[in-house]
Amino acid sequence: MDRLKDKVAVVTGAGSGIGRASSTLFARHGAKIIVADIDKGKGETVAESIRSQAGDALAVEVDVGDSASVQAMVTQAENHFGGIDLLFTNALNAGLVNNSDTCALELEESVFDEIHRVALRGVFLCAKYVGAAMERRGGGAMLFTATVDAQIGCANLDAYTAAKGGVIALTRSLAAGVASRNIRVNAISPGFVNTEPQANFMNDPDARAQIESLHLLPVPDPEEVAPLAMFLLSDEARSITGSVHQVDAGYLAFKSHSIDIMEVVRTKTPTAQLGESQ
Repeated sequence: MDRLKDKVAVVTGAGSGIGRASSTLFARHGAKIIVADIDKGKGETVAESIRSQAGDALAVEVDVGDSASVQAMVTQAENHFGGIDLLFTNALNAGLVNNSDTCALELEESVFDEIHRVALRGVFLCAKYVGAAMERRGGGAMLFTATVDAQIGCANLDAYTAAKGGVIALTRSLAAGVASRNIRVNAISPGFVNTEPQANFMNDPDARAQIESLHLLPVPDPEEVAPLAMFLLSDEARSITGSVHQVDAGYLAFKSHSIDIMEVVRTKTPTAQLGESQ
């Protein structure tokens, strides 16, 4: 249980969902975790859970779309743990995406800007400043959370899919740019994941049945996504960079019929949260 032994990992959006599950798993495998979330209370709950299991974790409040906030997070990580080896980005304002994102023809500019501020600018800022810390450390590995919705058409998610498409492009270009600095960069591309922010939606039998009909396998829990993230950040994946790895229960491989998935979500559970959470 030491696949990440003595590595220092920054995990954003770590207060719930994939970020929470991954932080917990990484810690069990020996990593020291910066539990970074805009909600300090949620982050501290996760950090305390890790510490209660003999892990090492520090909760840090961060707004990933704000440069000063990200730089302060990096400073805290370096001061507390001595450096940073790993980065896993998960931050997203899921409520804004699911309640306000829509077709570009009707999309509010302010919604587009805020989704991109967190989902794309936030990844850039973390890559920029955590990457500098990795370089000071002699290298490291980054993993970004993208989405299958950026790889296949999904109606009424134009801001979200554009931002995550940018994350996929950044994964490849950044990997090419930092390989000589001993830094690897990859992405995972989840489909629907049964995270805390979308519990109301996933607990609705009719809505869940419609979503599951679009997958070959059951919709995964965050704990089923975290092992792939750990592998890609570990030294076992030292020959892998610039790649995007689907973890989508067969969503891209199979469609039983075509539906407007956002219409299902908003009709069934208007306050549902879909995807990873900030």
